[in-house]
Amino acid sequence: MRGVTFLLSLACYVMMTYSQQCRQVLTTVCDHDVVNSSMQKGDKGDVGRSGKSGLPGAQGNPGAKGEPGEVGKKGMQGESCALGSLGTDIVTKLAKIEGLLTPPSTTTMATTIVTTTTTSSITSCTTSSSNGPHNLTSDVEVYCEDGWTIFQRRIDGSVDFGRRWDDYANGFSQIDGEFWLGLDNIHEMTRGGGCRLQIELWDFDGNQRHANYSSFSIESTENLYRLRVSGYNGNAGDSLTYSNGHPFSTEDSEYDSSGANCATRYGGSQGWWFRGCAQSYLNGVWMRQSSGSWHGIIWYSWKGFDEPLKETKMKLRCD
Repeated sequence: MRGVTFLLSLACYVMMTYSQQCRQVLTTVCDHDVVNSSMQKGDKGDVGRSGKSGLPGAQGNPGAKGEPGEVGKKGMQGESCALGSLGTDIVTKLAKIEGLLTPPSTTTMATTIVTTTTTSSITSCTTSSSNGPHNLTSDVEVYCEDGWTIFQRRIDGSVDFGRRWDDYANGFSQIDGEFWLGLDNIHEMTRGGGCRLQIELWDFDGNQRHANYSSFSIESTENLYRLRVSGYNGNAGDSLTYSNGHPFSTEDSEYDSSGANCATRYGGSQGWWFRGCAQSYLNGVWMRQSSGSWHGIIWYSWKGFDEPLKETKMKLRCD
């Protein structure tokens, strides 16, 4: 009887929430204590087999950034590659274009476009005893001073230096006063090499300075009379090397790299070796008092941009 009661109790317990009759049978077969004793918790059974894995959860947030690793060892240098004929040709052409269009980042410029060592057809004053007017050729007269050939002189503003390209190429005025010898003549005298430049400067108070250069030449008209100058020494400061390698420019033939016409920018139309624009301007408008920065005859490293000079003398000597 107890076994049957236990089984009925178990079955009805499972189904008690679904059948009211089961409760009635249970109460008629056994008393309240028997039912309570049959519904007590039994011993823990064995662990069942693991079920199938659930779906992966959502990705978590990124972790904190780790410390940087150590710098690796420097690799071996690769081999240099040589330019082919096409590459060499391109580099050569770019160098030529750069000389005309691109301002240099330093005072050392690109190599000369046309190189010549042909002996000059005219020579400068060569002896220390050469003083005064001297005929270099039948139609070229210069002024010699202790073996130096003067090719530019400013004294009192009596000659207008606001000239066009042809005038600066051929020269103008008389050698015993203010004058410009001419870029063609200067090129002819310096194209053989071995020439020096000496510049003498005076202010309106009578103070004098000088700037000397151990190497000086002017290229041909095909190369726009580019300035080649180096080896400064003196007490005026170096304001000419800035223009080294740059073409000559005038009002009607502009070759500076400033984006503006430097020859007409400062109160006149004087020619000079402009870059962007220059640190010297010895062909500038002659004036006692500057009307603005760079107006007048300027040598920046001595008097700055605003104080014009009174007199200048540029002379060369070729050994």
